[in-house]
Amino acid sequence: MARNDRQVFRYLVDFGGGERDVVSLLEPDWVFQHGLHPEAVMAVVREGADPDVLAPADVQENGPFLRLLSRVVFENIDQCGSLRREAEIQGSGYVFLLDERTPGPGGRVNRDDIVGAVEVSSGEPVAGSYQHNPRHRLFTAAGWFRLPTEIEAALYSRLRARANDQPA
Repeated sequence: MARNDRQVFRYLVDFGGGERDVVSLLEPDWVFQHGLHPEAVMAVVREGADPDVLAPADVQENGPFLRLLSRVVFENIDQCGSLRREAEIQGSGYVFLLDERTPGPGGRVNRDDIVGAVEVSSGEPVAGSYQHNPRHRLFTAAGWFRLPTEIEAALYSRLRARANDQPA
């Protein structure tokens, strides 16, 4: 499945009460070799939904993935060049980390597309000030979420590292 340049992969997983379609960022070859840790499952697809033509209502976000995503952003926000540039321009207050699926955010940004906020002081992000936006959605009519390159790389790395913690 691909939408808005974000490639996600569908897997059929048995949750004990039957099989369900789930989506993950991890590629099939990698999952075949290492498995699919519960935190690597972004969402469960609603029963009866066509997984190749999803609507936002067809996707139930996975809490463990959301917590991992928030942790990764918190730990790597200082590596985000675009956010650092915005902090320099802003000077003080808050800078918002926008989902990169947002087309030209020159105006009003949908709350679903604000990943979180970072406090800014003297043109610099304040360490430890990142706050996740609970209204951010992984999947909207505009497609799957997209993060700045630096944070995307950290997310993929963390997802792959989680396979080592998976029970046999």
